[in-house]
Amino acid sequence: MADRIGIIVDGPGDYASLKERFKDLYKIAKTDGPRGHTAQIEKIVSASRKQIEMLKVFKCSRVIILLDFESRDIPYEEFKKLINEKLSKEDFGIEVIACSPNQMIENWYLADVEEISKKRNFIKKNLKQKNYEGTHGKDELKKLIENNHSYNEVKHGSQLFNTIRLEIARNNSSSLNDFLNEIKM
Repeated sequence: MADRIGIIVDGPGDYASLKERFKDLYKIAKTDGPRGHTAQIEKIVSASRKQIEMLKVFKCSRVIILLDFESRDIPYEEFKKLINEKLSKEDFGIEVIACSPNQMIENWYLADVEEISKKRNFIKKNLKQKNYEGTHGKDELKKLIENNHSYNEVKHGSQLFNTIRLEIARNNSSSLNDFLNEIKM
């Protein structure tokens, strides 16, 4: 078997989205460690060890920790650099790296807003693409939801992520492009 990739994700919305989109391509695991914009990098890394060991049992030779950047008190690029430096100093027995949407996974859905506007009836119609990278993706998405719907991260997130055209979205989101490169898509 070629390089099997495991992905450790944050909450239930991210888990549902990646599970729906990538089904049997990757082994997806949920974190049980500290996350969110106040979690310290050292604690994120150490708390990932259990899921990394589990993914090794599933014959993953590479693991990506996918976590939201949200509103951390350091710049996005610095956060990615620091967490990946910390990961590289740990001995997990396999390659482990971190990727992060530039704010949250909703920013990735918005990276192909024209397609989700066409295909999903709970999104306003005829939306034009703009740059959502680095914005508060969830708030931006909620502005685009039709009035008779409320955004549900698990239900709607998986539908939206499964709808976007990755080849288009990666051009509108450098953080999604980085992630797709890491999973070799």
